[in-house]
Amino acid sequence: MSSLPSTGLVDLTRLGLALAGNALRHPRTFDAEGVFREWARRAAVRRNTDNLRINFLVKKLILVGSADLSRQILSLPPSQGSFSAGSLKRSAMAFLAAHALTISDDESWNRRRAFNETVLQPARRHEFAPQFVRYTLQAFAPSIAGVDDLRAAMGRAMLGVVFGGAASPRLVGEIEALFALVQNPVKRVLTAPFSYFKRARFYESLRALWQAQNEARRPSLVQMAGRSVSSLGDTELLEQIPHWMFTFTGSATDLVTRTLTLITNTPDVQRRVMEELTSAAPLDGQAFESAPLPFIEACLVETGHLYPPVTRTFHRTVRGATLDGAQFPAGTEIMHLFPLFTADLAGADSPSFNPARWLEVSAPQCAFDPFLGGARRCPGRSLILLICKTALASLLLQHRLTVKAPGIGAASLPAQFPSRGLSFAGV
Repeated sequence: MSSLPSTGLVDLTRLGLALAGNALRHPRTFDAEGVFREWARRAAVRRNTDNLRINFLVKKLILVGSADLSRQILSLPPSQGSFSAGSLKRSAMAFLAAHALTISDDESWNRRRAFNETVLQPARRHEFAPQFVRYTLQAFAPSIAGVDDLRAAMGRAMLGVVFGGAASPRLVGEIEALFALVQNPVKRVLTAPFSYFKRARFYESLRALWQAQNEARRPSLVQMAGRSVSSLGDTELLEQIPHWMFTFTGSATDLVTRTLTLITNTPDVQRRVMEELTSAAPLDGQAFESAPLPFIEACLVETGHLYPPVTRTFHRTVRGATLDGAQFPAGTEIMHLFPLFTADLAGADSPSFNPARWLEVSAPQCAFDPFLGGARRCPGRSLILLICKTALASLLLQHRLTVKAPGIGAASLPAQFPSRGLSFAGV
Protein backbone atom coordinates (compact mmCIF):
# COMPACT_ATOMS: atom_id res chain seq x y z
CA MET A 1 0.00 0.00 0.00
CA SER A 2 3.06 2.26 -0.04
CA SER A 3 2.07 3.46 -3.53
CA LEU A 4 -0.96 5.26 -2.10
CA PRO A 5 -0.86 8.32 0.18
CA SER A 6 -2.05 7.64 3.70
CA THR A 7 -3.95 9.60 6.32
CA GLY A 8 -2.32 10.30 9.66
CA LEU A 9 -3.17 11.17 13.24
CA VAL A 10 -3.99 14.79 12.36
CA ASP A 11 -6.56 13.56 9.81
CA LEU A 12 -8.17 11.25 12.36
CA THR A 13 -8.40 14.15 14.81
CA ARG A 14 -10.11 16.27 12.16
CA LEU A 15 -12.57 13.45 11.47
CA GLY A 16 -13.39 13.04 15.16
CA LEU A 17 -13.98 16.78 15.59
CA ALA A 18 -16.14 16.93 12.44
CA LEU A 19 -18.31 14.02 13.63
CA ALA A 20 -18.70 15.49 17.09
CA GLY A 21 -19.51 18.94 15.71
CA ASN A 22 -22.14 17.63 13.32
CA ALA A 23 -23.74 15.52 16.07
CA LEU A 24 -23.94 18.53 18.39
CA ARG A 25 -25.26 20.95 15.77
CA HIS A 26 -27.72 18.54 14.14
CA PRO A 27 -28.63 15.83 16.70
CA ARG A 28 -31.82 14.85 14.86
CA THR A 29 -30.28 14.75 11.39
CA PHE A 30 -26.76 13.59 12.26
CA ASP A 31 -25.17 12.40 9.00
CA ALA A 32 -22.05 10.38 9.79
CA GLU A 33 -21.63 9.21 6.19
CA GLY A 34 -21.86 12.76 4.83
CA VAL A 35 -19.26 13.96 7.34
CA PHE A 36 -16.95 11.08 6.48
CA ARG A 37 -17.38 11.69 2.75
CA GLU A 38 -16.48 15.37 3.05
CA TRP A 39 -13.53 14.57 5.33
CA ALA A 40 -12.23 11.96 2.87
CA ARG A 41 -12.62 14.36 -0.06
CA ARG A 42 -10.62 17.06 1.71
CA ALA A 43 -7.93 14.59 2.80
CA ALA A 44 -7.55 13.36 -0.79
CA VAL A 45 -7.39 16.93 -2.16
CA ARG A 46 -4.62 17.82 0.31
CA ARG A 47 -2.59 14.90 -1.04
CA ASN A 48 -3.52 15.49 -4.69
CA THR A 49 -4.88 11.97 -5.08
CA ASP A 50 -8.17 10.23 -5.89
CA ASN A 51 -7.42 7.04 -4.00
CA LEU A 52 -6.34 7.10 -0.39
CA ARG A 53 -5.16 4.70 2.27
CA ILE A 54 -7.11 5.49 5.43
CA ASN A 55 -5.21 4.49 8.55
CA PHE A 56 -7.58 3.90 11.47
CA LEU A 57 -4.64 2.68 13.58
CA VAL A 58 -6.13 -0.74 14.34
CA LYS A 59 -7.51 -1.12 10.81
CA LYS A 60 -6.46 0.09 7.37
CA LEU A 61 -8.79 0.74 4.46
CA ILE A 62 -8.28 1.86 0.87
CA LEU A 63 -10.79 4.48 -0.20
CA VAL A 64 -11.40 4.35 -3.96
CA GLY A 65 -12.23 7.87 -5.07
CA SER A 66 -11.39 7.35 -8.75
CA ALA A 67 -14.28 6.29 -10.95
CA ASP A 68 -11.83 4.65 -13.35
CA LEU A 69 -10.19 2.49 -10.68
CA SER A 70 -13.61 1.56 -9.29
CA ARG A 71 -14.74 0.57 -12.79
CA GLN A 72 -11.69 -1.67 -13.20
CA ILE A 73 -12.38 -3.45 -9.93
CA LEU A 74 -16.08 -3.88 -10.70
CA SER A 75 -15.34 -5.15 -14.23
CA LEU A 76 -13.78 -8.32 -12.79
CA PRO A 77 -16.00 -11.25 -11.78
CA PRO A 78 -15.90 -11.72 -7.99
CA SER A 79 -13.13 -14.16 -7.13
CA GLN A 80 -11.00 -15.28 -4.23
CA GLY A 81 -8.08 -14.76 -6.61
CA SER A 82 -8.76 -11.05 -7.20
CA PHE A 83 -11.49 -8.93 -5.57
CA SER A 84 -14.10 -10.50 -3.33
CA ALA A 85 -16.86 -8.98 -1.19
CA GLY A 86 -15.58 -6.94 1.76
CA SER A 87 -15.46 -8.62 5.15
CA LEU A 88 -18.08 -6.33 6.70
CA LYS A 89 -20.38 -6.68 3.71
CA ARG A 90 -19.99 -10.47 3.71
CA SER A 91 -20.62 -10.93 7.42
CA ALA A 92 -23.60 -8.54 7.40
CA MET A 93 -25.33 -10.02 4.36
CA ALA A 94 -24.63 -13.59 5.49
CA PHE A 95 -27.05 -13.03 8.38
CA LEU A 96 -29.91 -12.73 5.90
CA ALA A 97 -28.70 -14.72 2.88
CA ALA A 98 -25.42 -16.61 3.05
CA HIS A 99 -25.89 -17.61 -0.62
CA ALA A 100 -26.67 -14.11 -1.89
CA LEU A 101 -25.25 -13.16 -5.28
CA THR A 102 -23.69 -10.00 -3.82
CA ILE A 103 -21.31 -12.01 -1.58
CA SER A 104 -20.61 -14.90 -3.95
CA ASP A 105 -17.32 -15.76 -5.70
CA ASP A 106 -16.01 -17.88 -8.55
CA GLU A 107 -18.20 -20.82 -9.61
CA SER A 108 -20.88 -20.10 -7.02
CA TRP A 109 -21.18 -16.57 -8.40
CA ASN A 110 -21.41 -17.89 -11.98
CA ARG A 111 -24.31 -20.20 -11.10
CA ARG A 112 -26.21 -17.63 -9.07
CA ARG A 113 -25.62 -14.89 -11.62
CA ALA A 114 -26.97 -17.12 -14.41
CA PHE A 115 -30.09 -17.86 -12.34
CA ASN A 116 -30.70 -14.18 -11.56
CA GLU A 117 -30.30 -13.25 -15.22
CA THR A 118 -32.77 -15.95 -16.25
CA VAL A 119 -35.39 -14.59 -13.84
CA LEU A 120 -34.73 -10.84 -14.20
CA GLN A 121 -33.97 -10.84 -17.96
CA PRO A 122 -31.52 -7.89 -18.00
CA ALA A 123 -30.78 -7.97 -21.74
CA ARG A 124 -34.35 -7.28 -22.91
CA ARG A 125 -37.78 -6.04 -21.90
CA HIS A 126 -39.06 -8.57 -19.39
CA GLU A 127 -41.45 -11.23 -20.65
CA PHE A 128 -43.93 -10.24 -17.93
CA ALA A 129 -43.47 -6.48 -18.40
CA PRO A 130 -47.16 -5.71 -19.20
CA GLN A 131 -48.31 -7.49 -16.05
CA PHE A 132 -45.59 -5.81 -13.95
CA VAL A 133 -46.75 -2.41 -15.24
CA ARG A 134 -50.32 -3.22 -14.16
CA TYR A 135 -49.19 -4.36 -10.70
CA THR A 136 -47.31 -1.08 -10.26
CA LEU A 137 -50.21 1.11 -11.41
CA GLN A 138 -52.55 -0.72 -9.02
CA ALA A 139 -50.05 -0.24 -6.20
CA PHE A 140 -49.85 3.50 -6.84
CA ALA A 141 -53.61 4.06 -7.20
CA PRO A 142 -54.17 5.21 -3.54
CA SER A 143 -53.27 8.79 -2.63
CA ILE A 144 -49.61 9.66 -2.02
CA ALA A 145 -48.99 12.39 0.56
CA GLY A 146 -45.33 11.82 1.38
CA VAL A 147 -42.31 9.55 1.22
CA ASP A 148 -43.87 7.01 3.58
CA ASP A 149 -46.88 6.62 1.25
CA LEU A 150 -44.58 6.32 -1.74
CA ARG A 151 -42.52 3.64 0.00
CA ALA A 152 -45.71 1.76 0.90
CA ALA A 153 -46.81 1.89 -2.76
CA MET A 154 -43.45 0.46 -3.82
CA GLY A 155 -43.96 -2.29 -1.26
CA ARG A 156 -47.31 -3.17 -2.83
CA ALA A 157 -45.69 -3.15 -6.27
CA MET A 158 -43.04 -5.55 -4.95
CA LEU A 159 -45.70 -8.00 -3.73
CA GLY A 160 -47.14 -8.05 -7.24
CA VAL A 161 -43.90 -8.24 -9.24
CA VAL A 162 -42.10 -10.75 -7.01
CA PHE A 163 -45.04 -12.89 -5.85
CA GLY A 164 -47.91 -12.10 -8.21
CA GLY A 165 -49.82 -10.51 -5.34
CA ALA A 166 -50.10 -13.82 -3.51
CA ALA A 167 -47.93 -12.84 -0.52
CA SER A 168 -49.07 -11.32 2.77
CA PRO A 169 -48.49 -7.55 3.09
CA ARG A 170 -46.59 -8.23 6.31
CA LEU A 171 -43.66 -9.43 4.17
CA VAL A 172 -42.98 -5.80 3.23
CA GLY A 173 -42.35 -4.87 6.86
CA GLU A 174 -40.42 -8.06 7.50
CA ILE A 175 -37.91 -7.56 4.69
CA GLU A 176 -37.39 -3.93 5.70
CA ALA A 177 -36.76 -4.97 9.31
CA LEU A 178 -34.35 -7.70 8.27
CA PHE A 179 -32.35 -5.38 6.00
CA ALA A 180 -32.18 -2.88 8.86
CA LEU A 181 -30.51 -5.63 10.89
CA VAL A 182 -28.13 -6.34 8.00
CA GLN A 183 -27.10 -2.68 8.01
CA ASN A 184 -26.84 -2.42 11.80
CA PRO A 185 -24.63 -5.19 13.25
CA VAL A 186 -24.83 -3.74 16.78
CA LYS A 187 -28.63 -3.98 16.79
CA ARG A 188 -28.40 -7.44 15.25
CA VAL A 189 -26.22 -8.68 18.12
CA LEU A 190 -28.23 -6.94 20.83
CA THR A 191 -31.52 -8.39 19.58
CA ALA A 192 -30.28 -11.95 19.06
CA PRO A 193 -31.84 -14.53 19.21
CA PHE A 194 -35.02 -12.60 18.36
CA SER A 195 -33.45 -11.37 15.11
CA TYR A 196 -32.76 -14.97 14.05
CA PHE A 197 -36.33 -15.92 14.93
CA LYS A 198 -37.56 -13.15 12.60
CA ARG A 199 -35.27 -14.46 9.88
CA ALA A 200 -36.56 -18.04 10.32
CA ARG A 201 -40.19 -16.90 10.17
CA PHE A 202 -39.47 -14.88 7.03
CA TYR A 203 -37.98 -17.89 5.24
CA GLU A 204 -40.90 -20.07 6.31
CA SER A 205 -43.12 -17.65 4.40
CA LEU A 206 -40.83 -17.66 1.36
CA ARG A 207 -40.70 -21.45 1.34
CA ALA A 208 -44.50 -21.69 1.46
CA LEU A 209 -44.81 -19.20 -1.40
CA TRP A 210 -42.21 -21.08 -3.41
CA GLN A 211 -44.00 -24.40 -2.92
CA ALA A 212 -47.29 -22.81 -3.98
CA GLN A 213 -45.87 -21.13 -7.09
CA ASN A 214 -46.80 -24.07 -9.34
CA GLU A 215 -50.46 -23.34 -8.59
CA ALA A 216 -50.10 -19.60 -9.16
CA ARG A 217 -51.81 -18.15 -12.20
CA ARG A 218 -50.43 -14.59 -12.07
CA PRO A 219 -47.03 -13.88 -13.63
CA SER A 220 -44.28 -13.05 -11.14
CA LEU A 221 -40.54 -13.39 -10.57
CA VAL A 222 -41.19 -16.41 -8.34
CA GLN A 223 -43.19 -18.03 -11.13
CA MET A 224 -40.36 -17.28 -13.56
CA ALA A 225 -37.88 -18.81 -11.09
CA GLY A 226 -39.99 -21.94 -10.92
CA ARG A 227 -39.97 -22.25 -14.70
CA SER A 228 -36.19 -21.89 -14.98
CA VAL A 229 -33.78 -24.78 -15.23
CA SER A 230 -31.33 -24.18 -12.40
CA SER A 231 -28.57 -26.00 -10.55
CA LEU A 232 -29.40 -24.11 -7.37
CA GLY A 233 -30.75 -25.99 -4.36
CA ASP A 234 -33.95 -24.80 -2.67
CA THR A 235 -32.19 -22.91 0.12
CA GLU A 236 -29.75 -21.32 -2.30
CA LEU A 237 -32.61 -20.31 -4.58
CA LEU A 238 -34.75 -18.83 -1.80
CA GLU A 239 -31.82 -16.69 -0.67
CA GLN A 240 -31.81 -14.86 -4.02
CA ILE A 241 -35.31 -13.48 -3.36
CA PRO A 242 -34.68 -11.03 -0.45
CA HIS A 243 -32.57 -8.73 -2.60
CA TRP A 244 -35.30 -8.56 -5.28
CA MET A 245 -37.73 -7.57 -2.54
CA PHE A 246 -35.78 -4.90 -0.70
CA THR A 247 -34.72 -3.08 -3.85
CA PHE A 248 -38.32 -1.79 -4.20
CA THR A 249 -38.67 -0.16 -0.78
CA GLY A 250 -34.97 0.69 -0.51
CA SER A 251 -32.92 2.15 -3.35
CA ALA A 252 -35.80 2.23 -5.88
CA THR A 253 -37.99 4.31 -3.55
CA ASP A 254 -35.12 6.75 -3.05
CA LEU A 255 -34.54 6.95 -6.81
CA VAL A 256 -38.22 7.63 -7.59
CA THR A 257 -38.54 10.24 -4.82
CA ARG A 258 -35.44 12.13 -5.92
CA THR A 259 -36.33 11.97 -9.61
CA LEU A 260 -39.85 13.22 -8.94
CA THR A 261 -38.38 16.10 -6.94
CA LEU A 262 -35.90 17.08 -9.64
CA ILE A 263 -38.47 16.82 -12.45
CA THR A 264 -41.06 18.96 -10.68
CA ASN A 265 -38.47 21.62 -9.83
CA THR A 266 -37.12 21.92 -13.38
CA PRO A 267 -39.90 23.38 -15.59
CA ASP A 268 -38.32 22.57 -18.96
CA VAL A 269 -37.74 18.97 -17.94
CA GLN A 270 -41.23 18.62 -16.46
CA ARG A 271 -42.80 19.97 -19.65
CA ARG A 272 -40.95 17.40 -21.76
CA VAL A 273 -41.82 14.58 -19.36
CA MET A 274 -45.53 15.45 -19.48
CA GLU A 275 -45.45 15.54 -23.28
CA GLU A 276 -43.95 12.04 -23.34
CA LEU A 277 -46.52 10.76 -20.84
CA THR A 278 -49.44 12.35 -22.65
CA SER A 279 -48.43 10.68 -25.90
CA ALA A 280 -48.37 7.30 -24.13
CA ALA A 281 -51.63 7.75 -22.16
CA PRO A 282 -53.95 6.35 -20.98
CA LEU A 283 -51.90 4.57 -18.31
CA ASP A 284 -54.20 1.54 -18.28
CA GLY A 285 -53.92 1.00 -22.04
CA GLN A 286 -51.75 -1.35 -24.09
CA ALA A 287 -49.92 1.59 -25.66
CA PHE A 288 -48.58 2.65 -22.28
CA GLU A 289 -47.61 -0.90 -21.28
CA SER A 290 -45.27 -1.08 -24.27
CA ALA A 291 -44.12 2.57 -24.25
CA PRO A 292 -40.33 2.83 -23.73
CA LEU A 293 -40.54 6.33 -22.15
CA PRO A 294 -36.90 7.16 -23.01
CA PHE A 295 -36.89 10.68 -21.54
CA ILE A 296 -38.29 9.57 -18.19
CA GLU A 297 -35.68 6.81 -18.12
CA ALA A 298 -33.03 9.46 -18.83
CA CYS A 299 -34.36 11.41 -15.83
CA LEU A 300 -33.88 8.34 -13.62
CA VAL A 301 -30.37 7.73 -14.96
CA GLU A 302 -29.42 11.38 -14.45
CA THR A 303 -30.74 11.35 -10.89
CA GLY A 304 -28.85 8.14 -10.15
CA HIS A 305 -25.63 9.78 -11.27
CA LEU A 306 -26.16 13.01 -9.34
CA TYR A 307 -27.52 11.34 -6.18
CA PRO A 308 -26.62 7.62 -6.14
CA PRO A 309 -29.31 5.66 -4.24
CA VAL A 310 -26.57 3.22 -3.18
CA THR A 311 -23.65 5.29 -1.95
CA ARG A 312 -20.97 2.71 -1.26
CA THR A 313 -19.80 -0.86 -1.64
CA PHE A 314 -16.95 -2.86 -0.15
CA HIS A 315 -14.42 -5.33 -1.52
CA ARG A 316 -11.41 -7.23 -0.26
CA THR A 317 -8.30 -8.62 -1.88
CA VAL A 318 -7.81 -12.12 -0.55
CA ARG A 319 -4.40 -12.72 -2.19
CA GLY A 320 -3.38 -9.22 -3.22
CA ALA A 321 -3.61 -7.35 -6.52
CA THR A 322 -2.29 -4.37 -8.47
CA LEU A 323 -4.53 -2.18 -10.59
CA ASP A 324 -3.88 1.18 -12.23
CA GLY A 325 -0.59 1.51 -10.36
CA ALA A 326 -2.26 0.99 -6.99
CA GLN A 327 -1.10 -1.90 -4.82
CA PHE A 328 -3.62 -3.93 -2.83
CA PRO A 329 -1.81 -6.34 -0.48
CA ALA A 330 -3.51 -9.56 0.59
CA GLY A 331 -6.36 -8.94 2.99
CA THR A 332 -6.84 -5.29 2.03
CA GLU A 333 -10.33 -3.90 2.67
CA ILE A 334 -11.56 -1.52 -0.06
CA MET A 335 -14.38 1.04 0.06
CA HIS A 336 -15.91 2.60 -3.08
CA LEU A 337 -17.64 5.88 -2.20
CA PHE A 338 -19.85 6.59 -5.21
CA PRO A 339 -20.80 10.25 -4.55
CA LEU A 340 -17.12 11.15 -5.04
CA PHE A 341 -17.44 10.03 -8.68
CA THR A 342 -20.27 12.30 -9.79
CA ALA A 343 -18.14 15.35 -10.57
CA ASP A 344 -17.46 13.89 -14.02
CA LEU A 345 -20.88 15.13 -15.17
CA ALA A 346 -21.00 18.78 -14.31
CA GLY A 347 -18.38 19.72 -11.77
CA ALA A 348 -18.87 19.42 -8.02
CA ASP A 349 -19.48 23.17 -7.62
CA SER A 350 -22.20 23.50 -10.25
CA PRO A 351 -24.28 20.34 -10.63
CA SER A 352 -27.31 20.59 -12.89
CA PHE A 353 -30.24 18.34 -13.72
CA ASN A 354 -29.86 17.68 -17.44
CA PRO A 355 -31.37 14.30 -18.39
CA ALA A 356 -31.32 15.16 -22.12
CA ARG A 357 -27.57 14.49 -22.14
CA TRP A 358 -28.26 10.74 -21.93
CA LEU A 359 -30.30 10.81 -25.17
CA GLU A 360 -27.67 12.55 -27.29
CA VAL A 361 -25.35 10.76 -29.69
CA SER A 362 -22.44 12.17 -27.70
CA ALA A 363 -23.86 11.07 -24.35
CA PRO A 364 -21.34 11.28 -21.50
CA GLN A 365 -19.01 8.30 -21.36
CA CYS A 366 -19.30 8.38 -17.60
CA ALA A 367 -17.17 5.76 -15.86
CA PHE A 368 -19.48 5.72 -12.85
CA ASP A 369 -22.73 3.78 -13.17
CA PRO A 370 -25.21 3.78 -10.26
CA PHE A 371 -26.16 0.24 -11.29
CA LEU A 372 -22.47 -0.72 -11.27
CA GLY A 373 -20.86 -2.07 -14.40
CA GLY A 374 -18.89 -4.85 -16.02
CA ALA A 375 -19.35 -8.35 -14.67
CA ARG A 376 -21.05 -7.04 -11.53
CA ARG A 377 -23.63 -4.93 -13.35
CA CYS A 378 -26.99 -5.11 -11.57
CA PRO A 379 -29.03 -7.85 -13.31
CA GLY A 380 -32.26 -6.14 -12.26
CA ARG A 381 -31.42 -2.77 -13.87
CA SER A 382 -33.93 -2.97 -16.75
CA LEU A 383 -36.71 -4.33 -14.56
CA ILE A 384 -36.37 -1.78 -11.76
CA LEU A 385 -36.18 1.06 -14.30
CA LEU A 386 -39.47 -0.20 -15.76
CA ILE A 387 -41.08 -0.14 -12.29
CA CYS A 388 -39.66 3.31 -11.52
CA LYS A 389 -40.85 4.76 -14.85
CA THR A 390 -44.34 3.39 -14.24
CA ALA A 391 -44.39 4.78 -10.69
CA LEU A 392 -43.32 8.22 -11.94
CA ALA A 393 -46.00 8.13 -14.64
CA SER A 394 -48.67 7.52 -12.00
CA LEU A 395 -47.31 10.18 -9.65
CA LEU A 396 -47.10 12.82 -12.38
CA LEU A 397 -50.09 12.02 -14.58
CA GLN A 398 -52.65 10.60 -12.16
CA HIS A 399 -51.72 12.24 -8.85
CA ARG A 400 -50.27 15.43 -10.40
CA LEU A 401 -47.71 15.59 -7.60
CA THR A 402 -44.96 18.11 -7.03
CA VAL A 403 -42.25 17.86 -4.38
CA LYS A 404 -40.40 20.72 -2.76
CA ALA A 405 -37.10 20.08 -1.00
CA PRO A 406 -34.58 22.34 0.76
CA GLY A 407 -31.99 23.66 -1.68
CA ILE A 408 -33.57 22.05 -4.76
CA GLY A 409 -34.44 24.45 -7.58
CA ALA A 410 -34.16 24.78 -11.32
CA ALA A 411 -30.80 26.54 -11.00
CA SER A 412 -29.52 25.13 -7.72
CA LEU A 413 -28.72 21.62 -6.54
CA PRO A 414 -27.00 20.75 -3.25
CA ALA A 415 -24.08 18.33 -3.18
CA GLN A 416 -26.23 15.90 -1.17
CA PHE A 417 -29.93 15.27 -1.61
CA PRO A 418 -31.86 16.52 1.47
CA SER A 419 -32.75 13.74 3.89
CA ARG A 420 -35.55 15.77 5.48
CA GLY A 421 -37.93 18.57 4.65
CA LEU A 422 -39.60 17.12 1.52
CA SER A 423 -43.10 18.50 0.94
CA PHE A 424 -45.57 16.71 -1.40
CA ALA A 425 -48.45 18.60 -2.97
CA GLY A 426 -51.01 17.92 -5.71
CA VAL A 427 -51.40 20.37 -8.57
